[in-house]
Amino acid sequence: MSDAGAQQRGAPTERELVAKINDAFRTLQAGDRDGGRQRLTAALRAVRDSNYPALTIQAYLNAVTFFERRRDTTTASELFAEAANTRAARESSPDATTLWFEYARFLERTIQYERGIPVAVEARKRMRASYGANSAQDIAGSDILATLLTNNGAVAAGLNLSEETYLGARRALGDKEPLTWRTENNYAEALRMVGHPDLAAKIDAPLLKKRIAHYGVGSIQALVSASNLALDHLAMGNEAETMQALALQKRCAAELADPTSEHVAQADTWIAYAKAYFHPDRALSTLELEAMARVKDWNGAPDLLRIKSAQLAADHYERRGDTSRALALRIDAYHRSQETIARQHPMTFDALLGVAVTRLKRGDADALATFKDVEQQSFNWMLREVGTAGNRYVAETMRKLADDILYEYGRYALVDPAAAVAYADEVSRWKTMEDGERTLLRLTLDRLHDQPTRDLARTVLRLSGQRQEMLSSGKLDDDARDVLKRLEEARQQLAARAATKPPAGVQLPSVEDKLAPSDALVDFFVSGRGSRINPTEPKPAARLQAVVRRAGKPPQVIDLGELDGFTAPDVSEADRTQPFRRLYDMLIGPLKPHLAGVTRLFLVPDADLYSLPFAMLRDGNGHYLDEVYETRLLTRADAIMFASQDDRLIAGTRAVLVGGLDYAGAASQLPSTKTEIDRIAPDLQRRDIARVTMTGDAGETAIRDKAEGAALVHLATHGFYKAATDRTDAMWRSGLVAARPQLDRPPRRDGEDGVIYARELMDWNLSAADLVVLSACQTALGDPSRIGSVRGLPTALAIAGTRRSLLTLWEVSDEGTANFMARLYQVLADENLDYASALRKVRIEAIHGKIKAAEDPSVWAAFVLFEN
Repeated sequence: MSDAGAQQRGAPTERELVAKINDAFRTLQAGDRDGGRQRLTAALRAVRDSNYPALTIQAYLNAVTFFERRRDTTTASELFAEAANTRAARESSPDATTLWFEYARFLERTIQYERGIPVAVEARKRMRASYGANSAQDIAGSDILATLLTNNGAVAAGLNLSEETYLGARRALGDKEPLTWRTENNYAEALRMVGHPDLAAKIDAPLLKKRIAHYGVGSIQALVSASNLALDHLAMGNEAETMQALALQKRCAAELADPTSEHVAQADTWIAYAKAYFHPDRALSTLELEAMARVKDWNGAPDLLRIKSAQLAADHYERRGDTSRALALRIDAYHRSQETIARQHPMTFDALLGVAVTRLKRGDADALATFKDVEQQSFNWMLREVGTAGNRYVAETMRKLADDILYEYGRYALVDPAAAVAYADEVSRWKTMEDGERTLLRLTLDRLHDQPTRDLARTVLRLSGQRQEMLSSGKLDDDARDVLKRLEEARQQLAARAATKPPAGVQLPSVEDKLAPSDALVDFFVSGRGSRINPTEPKPAARLQAVVRRAGKPPQVIDLGELDGFTAPDVSEADRTQPFRRLYDMLIGPLKPHLAGVTRLFLVPDADLYSLPFAMLRDGNGHYLDEVYETRLLTRADAIMFASQDDRLIAGTRAVLVGGLDYAGAASQLPSTKTEIDRIAPDLQRRDIARVTMTGDAGETAIRDKAEGAALVHLATHGFYKAATDRTDAMWRSGLVAARPQLDRPPRRDGEDGVIYARELMDWNLSAADLVVLSACQTALGDPSRIGSVRGLPTALAIAGTRRSLLTLWEVSDEGTANFMARLYQVLADENLDYASALRKVRIEAIHGKIKAAEDPSVWAAFVLFEN
């Protein structure tokens, strides 16, 4: 609109509006705050109501800059929020895009992370629409959004976007562009914040050189990079490199020559902190300690320095016995981390853990409540991170965080019965990384009103397991995205179907509710610190704990000693009796006071214990474990809820028997596997179970099609597990061999290559399978995992919906396996025993030499039945 047009209509002209705005700023600059604010408010209202969108946006940006420079961020924040609601901000114009971008930058600068995320999302959308994907503007918008996400505790999503932005900037802008350097800086900072300073240092070190070459030593960019590199080495425990980087930081600060800055003082404080940090045994003088404690009150210091100084001072006060001062400092560090880092962030949880440990040392009544608080907060954060995104570095940080919390919590549980009760439940939660939602859905299945709804619920269960496995291991790839999409669709469909007739009265029972008086459940747990307590000492050795549960009794926590002592001996050794007696004494012996009257023993292994042949443990009288107890192996404690469901052969169901496959020279033929399934078939026929036999050229897709819907699946073929030698995921290093396998190809999703990798098996629908038997070598092995059993075929089968899986721990002889399996199915058919009891009976027969070629432990102890 022209000025003349505005005058004709009675509206102020652009020139008049500019004059009003300038008058307001002159009044403010003259010191008349109230009068200036009134004039500015009126001027902004007038310009907001005008038809000059560019002037509107510029006026608001100028006003924000004015108040921010005077450190009045409250007023600046109010003005930005007001600007975002104007007509001008809603337009699709470059000026509006600039407003949203500057608003996002402001909220990042002023640590308003939660408010900043939707603003940054809008800014990024506009930048991309206006300037195109991978433009400098798009990269800048993505960089701010990634930083806000990470700093607000959405670490996985933020780190993924930060990495994507950094790599995109390198491709689109090149390595000599300052904007690329900014994305590098922010990605490295995100890595350091989630506990990967080693990776951050590989970025920060060359970035420092580039910034010095471009900007000079006396630049804020060089100072920031020097400080970041120092923090990397500080976190890695590298004293010499830390002090060198801090010296450079101080030099940069001095050459900035800014008399209003406190950069030199900050560098000196970091140097003092580092000296004390790297020499924890050197007592600080009273003056030094008081100076360290006062850093928390220094507004000019970086928030991270204020937090770390308070924590280090707390350490020294504790050594002096002044736990009251130490506690006050730890509480301050926790609150500051909440306010300036994020309420839900690993650094904040670590600060709260410090509060819990100090309260425990003091014997405070609220120590247990604090431990529960830090565990609950971190667990909820984990569920959110696992449920919404995946990142390999965040997954590792999550595990270290859990280790640190549960290590300290476990020590507390050993001395306080109330802590032991709480700790026992939390161990089970962390081992499954679930809050009971999937278990409750499994319990609900039979109450759903029709078969399609029940099938849909099983789909949700399987996809939930896949999502959890992928994202907790940091696998955010196309497969993971597809699973997330399918899961969301299935959940929506299930909610729509089940909403009309929701199951009533379904509650999650406790483990103790499912135990008989003569039962005990032992949940083993590896407790170890994920990070060092101080830089001069190694991490404490991992220890093995056992949580013993009995009906009607509180859980008991028993420390069994350092984990290294529980390595399984070689079963092929001539003298193997004594090592397995020693293991019995170490694993079962300390539990004996809590196992009085027990005849049935449920064991839930953890980590490396999954590869331990429990059946070979022998007591002092020479009896094997199966001869002492009716022993059951569960992959998770709440699997006991389903232990009696469909636990034996059921007439009218269907079995799939696979053996005698043609490997076409790619692997050695296994003729005894055909004999094995031929001997099994008559036993199943006697129980009126339909049989589908697959031999010869039965390929991967054909086996999958037949297996889905079968109650029993028996696969007699080659199996494999390869120990890690590179970054290949465990789910691609373990699997089964079908007919005509292409074993010389790299692992990938291909239903026609004759190799059933665990990653592929995970996507099968085995929800109808009461038992899957993998009569093959090393099918029970995999990488240790915190999420139900081990990462390999056992995990894949559990996720696919299998209730039980009979697997092998090592290579077994063809003849011994065939005879052992034939006898197992004979007992199942003739005696109508449940699967676990039948396996126990056959194993004891083999122990006493009643099964040809199976009397050696290398045969009968190789088979393990996991109940999921």
